[in-house]
Amino acid sequence: MEEPDFAVVLTGWAGDSRREVIGVLRAVTGLSAWRSALLLSAAPAPVVEEVPFETAVRAAASLRAAGAGADVVCGWCARTLPPDGRPLSPGPCASRHWSAADCRASRSRGAARQARAPERPSCEG
Repeated sequence: MEEPDFAVVLTGWAGDSRREVIGVLRAVTGLSAWRSALLLSAAPAPVVEEVPFETAVRAAASLRAAGAGADVVCGWCARTLPPDGRPLSPGPCASRHWSAADCRASRSRGAARQARAPERPSCEG
């Protein structure tokens, strides 16, 4: 079953942390220093899009540690994950494949990933 993609949105930065944030933007995006500075000045702006959940959470944590504001946004339902690691409350989700309770954004970050195998018809009669 397909999992949703996530995006990281740069929401701003603290005044003294510009250099550190540009360094993290370069590491996360692979952009040059000049393009990373342009991205920083364009905040709020998407940093990465259509990445797996773990990648988005790590990128946002790195940006926050450098002094930037960063949000993780679900690509299906456009809900923003709380920065403190709490799961989203099960609410409306635009996924045709997952219920809101099964969405990765609705689960706690420490919970083990539970892979759900699709149900297959039995060959036994």
